[in-house]
Amino acid sequence: MIYQGNTINETIEGKKEGPWVIFASMRNLPDYKSEDKYEEGSYKSNRKVGLWKRYFASGNTQSEINYVNGRAKGTFSTYYDDPGKIEETGTQRGKTLTGGFKRYHPNGQLAQEKNFNLKGQSEGDQKYILPNGVVELEFTTFAGIETGTATRRYPNGDIKEIIEYGEGGVINSRNQLERVNPPVDIIEEVDVKTSEKISGTINDDGQEVEVVVIPDGKRKVYNDNKDIWMDGVFEDGRMKEGKLYIYDKDGIIEKVEIFKDFKYAADGIIEF
Repeated sequence: MIYQGNTINETIEGKKEGPWVIFASMRNLPDYKSEDKYEEGSYKSNRKVGLWKRYFASGNTQSEINYVNGRAKGTFSTYYDDPGKIEETGTQRGKTLTGGFKRYHPNGQLAQEKNFNLKGQSEGDQKYILPNGVVELEFTTFAGIETGTATRRYPNGDIKEIIEYGEGGVINSRNQLERVNPPVDIIEEVDVKTSEKISGTINDDGQEVEVVVIPDGKRKVYNDNKDIWMDGVFEDGRMKEGKLYIYDKDGIIEKVEIFKDFKYAADGIIEF
């Protein structure tokens, strides 16, 4: 196939080779026109290699991910549907985040700054930052376990809570403080995400079950790829408390969302 003067989408002896462009018509994607470019990169012996780019229906870049021998490895970036506006950037090995990781608010302000070891466990300084630039929570971990002192702040910067961790991440003490200065408005307001009722065929603790609503109680639910999807306590068919695992179209985990009282509370730490 000739595309913009170059040969693409070649298959040699049944294996994809060289530059490939994945068009929307090849993926049956909603919101895209059939001729829209969805993804592009190179194959070697049917495996992704080098830099692969993915695009929104608008044509803006959605992600840039490096591959080695078919597996995501090295630096990656994801973007908002706004030219050049970064959502996340970091390094990964397969489904595991390694090294530094950053997430940004839509206004461009840094939202999270984390560090991971080669096993994908959080290690070193970890920060959660509000859209107005105030560091809402900062703490340190070693091999995925909180250690030392954690500090939580009000949106105006006043210290809200100080937590001291002991061996094994056990909380030795927590000191809650009243806000001193007048409150400040957050730059942007975001609707709170809530958990949804799930019906149909689910994979519940390794068994495929047809349900109208998920039964109450603690349970794990898996997706069609048999990857963990939801892990928590369910009530009235919705996850009341627990973790929601979000994957990209290649099955690589993007983030973990923590829910409390049916509402999104924070992003969790990705560990494998």
